[in-house]
Amino acid sequence: MAKFNLDYYSGENFYSDGDIEKEILKIVKTQGSYESMENVPFPVLYHLSRVRENILNWYPFQEDATCLEIGSGCGAISGLLCERMKKVVSVELSKQRADINMARHERVPNLEIWVGNLNDMVFGEQFDYIVLNGVFEYAPGFTEGDQPCETFLKNIKRLLKPDGILLIAIENRFGLKYFAGAPEDHTNGYFDGIAGYPDNHSVRTFSKGEWERLMEACGFSYHRFYYPYPDYKFPREVFTDESLKEQKYGLPTWNFTKYRMALFREEQVAETIQQDGRMDYFANSFLIEMSRNQIRADKKVLYAKMSTDRDRHFSIATTIEEQNGEKVVVKQPMTNEAKRHLQNMQNKQKDYGSWSSLGVKAKGDAVVTPFLQEKSLGQQAKQAIYEHNVEKVKNLISTVSMLCEKESAATGNRHIVSREMSGRERTEFAQVFGTSQICPELPCIAPANIDLILDNIFEKDGKYRVIDCEWIFDFPVPVAFIIWRAINELYSSYPQLEQDCKMQELLEEYQITQEMSETFHKWGTYFAEHYVGANRVLHYSIPEIGISLEEFRKRHQEKDLLNCQLFVDTGNGFREEEKIQAETVLQDGAFRVTFDLKNFKDWKALRFDPLEGKPCICRIDHAGTNAKLKAANASGKVEHGDLFLTTDPVYLVKMEENKDQVKISGMIAVLSMEEALERATWLLGKKNGLAFWRK
Repeated sequence: MAKFNLDYYSGENFYSDGDIEKEILKIVKTQGSYESMENVPFPVLYHLSRVRENILNWYPFQEDATCLEIGSGCGAISGLLCERMKKVVSVELSKQRADINMARHERVPNLEIWVGNLNDMVFGEQFDYIVLNGVFEYAPGFTEGDQPCETFLKNIKRLLKPDGILLIAIENRFGLKYFAGAPEDHTNGYFDGIAGYPDNHSVRTFSKGEWERLMEACGFSYHRFYYPYPDYKFPREVFTDESLKEQKYGLPTWNFTKYRMALFREEQVAETIQQDGRMDYFANSFLIEMSRNQIRADKKVLYAKMSTDRDRHFSIATTIEEQNGEKVVVKQPMTNEAKRHLQNMQNKQKDYGSWSSLGVKAKGDAVVTPFLQEKSLGQQAKQAIYEHNVEKVKNLISTVSMLCEKESAATGNRHIVSREMSGRERTEFAQVFGTSQICPELPCIAPANIDLILDNIFEKDGKYRVIDCEWIFDFPVPVAFIIWRAINELYSSYPQLEQDCKMQELLEEYQITQEMSETFHKWGTYFAEHYVGANRVLHYSIPEIGISLEEFRKRHQEKDLLNCQLFVDTGNGFREEEKIQAETVLQDGAFRVTFDLKNFKDWKALRFDPLEGKPCICRIDHAGTNAKLKAANASGKVEHGDLFLTTDPVYLVKMEENKDQVKISGMIAVLSMEEALERATWLLGKKNGLAFWRK
């Protein structure tokens, strides 16, 4: 049983999400999981989602180690730490949250939960690991002194063994998402962190450079940065300085922040920053590994991708590691149920003989393959897309079709049309892809690797290798569906490709019609949502609010831009054919415009239209020494000029003698329709002598 220590509890909970925490405690005690709930509030998702464990479930902890978890909250990663290490002490300032953690892990024998302020506690031991997952930024709120963050870090260091490791997960003050329009996670203000928290002294995040200086000041001579994406709270991938140079950072993902603006496409800007080698300074979050001394490890993780937002039977993590100077790819189960999935994957890859073997090896429950140094076809396609080389992209896509044919010819596998599928095969197909209609004449292949996307295909000296053979099925699958998946994946990752080559046009080169594409989309959706159970957290994602600065500027330009017209009557009345247009920019409502009349020698009358299409209040200040303007269709006089409730305001111009130029200046205020209606109501009340207008 877990132990619960209240010796340092002051009786006060310093922070809380409110009554929802009582609901979370009830869920933990009665249901154990939120996944069966119909409506899930974000705090429930945040505290109970298994995706939270992605921040460290790939990390190579020493099994016989001890760990101090500071700020354990409701236990988002406490259970993970207990699975990986011999002893875990979890410290939490809020008893209400500690109660939730205890309810979740009360049967875990190697867990101790201490309630209170870490700065007051005496443990009587040092630890191999200390973990802070989203806590350090609050140090100014519970640590005294002029340098609370430095003081707190030094206090933590005293609790660490000489060769111990401190792990801190925290937002990057200069995270790209904040430039793109995400509010700061703690203040909820826009650009607060970027600006240095000018109005807040209780919370503080740091840039990479600030962290490097802080660690040096506190005596941590060794450190290593990891970069969780999209952030440390709900990470899907974890990058390092090495993998930021090779792996694509910034793929479209989920968002849980309300009123998150999108001033630009984050993934597109991330690509250009990554090409410049500066993504480490603009990553949204950090996971920082620090120690007094060089960390000795049998392996070095260079990249991690967690597929834990799935059904437990398919929950795995993929890491690229450096072991004894050699790069390898390791897939390991994140649940007991997923062990069989990896075993099946290993067996399928051995049996699937169309391409060169990757030398799959089992290492415990994990599957290990060599890391291929060549560029994948996906990386080649990416370069071709940026170079607008459509033919190169098409050639790469054609490889998928060729490999399907090669697979059939090389192995003697079945190559049939869909109407020849047996009843059992149709049932198996429906279990994986749903019951949407299958065209009877579609060529099929069995076994079928449906994950022949370009990122999984490598070529060297004319020989192809396929990695990540996770989804190979024994029943027949239409070849067109496999090709559609490859094309759909490419356009999803690089939507700008649509500008150079329409997706449907490319699909039709493989005889994939619009109707077939819609069916394939249904199959893919069923496969992801019902069979794999993927992207469950995505259901709770909040759409970003797109903001176009170009549109914003255009609206303001239109607001300040005044298009005036002077109609000239040469004896035929005022006509569209006889007018002069002049454009001017309003300066705080003031305008000045000049009309040249040299082409109209014998004109009879002039009409000035200050603007068109909107009601307004206009005041003419000056029209030359010999010209007078009179409002022709104003609704009345107001304090600032002539009130025009019409959308076509008109002034008649009277001049003592014909001149070659007319110069008019004044003030104008454009009215919205709501303002015009309010003015009209005011005029009506004034004319009718209504009492309430006399107040």
